Amino acid sequence: MPRQFPLLEQTTRAAHRKSAIAALVAICVSFVLVFKAPDFWAILIPEFGRLLQYFEINVHLQAIPVLRCQMEIFQNTASHILAKVELAFLDIGPRQIPFEMKIKNVLMVTVGDISVIIPTLNEEKYLPRCLKSLARQSKRDHVEIVIVDGGSSDRTVDVAQEYADRVLVEPGLPVGASRNLGARKAEGEVLAFIDADTTACDEWLEVIARTFKSDSEAVGVTGPTLPYEGTQLDRLAYHVATGWAQRLSLKLGRPHIAGFNCAYRRDAFWNAGGFDEDRVLSEDVMLSMRMRHQGQILFNPEMIAYTSLRRIKKYGYPYLTTYYAINAAMMLLFDRTLGYPQVR
Repeated sequence: MPRQFPLLEQTTRAAHRKSAIAALVAICVSFVLVFKAPDFWAILIPEFGRLLQYFEINVHLQAIPVLRCQMEIFQNTASHILAKVELAFLDIGPRQIPFEMKIKNVLMVTVGDISVIIPTLNEEKYLPRCLKSLARQSKRDHVEIVIVDGGSSDRTVDVAQEYADRVLVEPGLPVGASRNLGARKAEGEVLAFIDADTTACDEWLEVIARTFKSDSEAVGVTGPTLPYEGTQLDRLAYHVATGWAQRLSLKLGRPHIAGFNCAYRRDAFWNAGGFDEDRVLSEDVMLSMRMRHQGQILFNPEMIAYTSLRRIKKYGYPYLTTYYAINAAMMLLFDRTLGYPQVR
């Protein structure tokens, strides 16, 4: 009888090693084959969520069932990914600015000081709140509002025309391309970006103008973005993500600036190539990484914006945290990014 215990312990250890190997192989295969599955995250995250749950089981008593479940998860994930044949290559390198665009920027007559650019797509519900927050700004002179709509089927364009100085409609454009189009048509020396489901504090434009005026070498500025609804936990999560994390990224020289609350000097923006037009996620982060070569990006805690929790409500924090972690790993390891979790 006593000999059964060493045998059982040896079998358990072997099962542990096989479990770890199976998990490692699943992760490696998933990353290697990711380019064949543009929507792989919709498959991968739930499967690895199950995998993590099985790690919590008492493996000393259920080692063999755990191993069997892990292998089933691996096979299920691999079969889904291999079934996809569409490639999803997304270049991460900076684009060269066309010579004619450089000439246009030099010859452009600047009329306004700040141009606020807002990309929209079926934002009838949220856009009025955003535009009203801009109408309440303490700084109202020399401000231009440019809205670029991606082909909305609701009343977004009608709402935009009530408040905006200029409304551009270009169906099918990714968010980066929409922002760039607005920047090309804008007349301000400073290009400020905010999203349709985001509102600006009453001093938002004044803070932007004051920041650039106080530091002639600054090429960009951002600030904290908080939820305008939700719980204290939601506010804490956004404080960490858009406050502490952004400050840390700036100190480390690897700025990760969100596109729904930022402003850049016009010439530096175009020298950096603008937003990536073929990217649907992290186009704002990639721009800020190139902007660091143009000059200093500042963080002003008074430049507060408030955004909706619609994506959090639809997907939840665990899902989105895992999703963005995978996207960050993709950027770091493969210079690729994923698609954006849809909310419409």
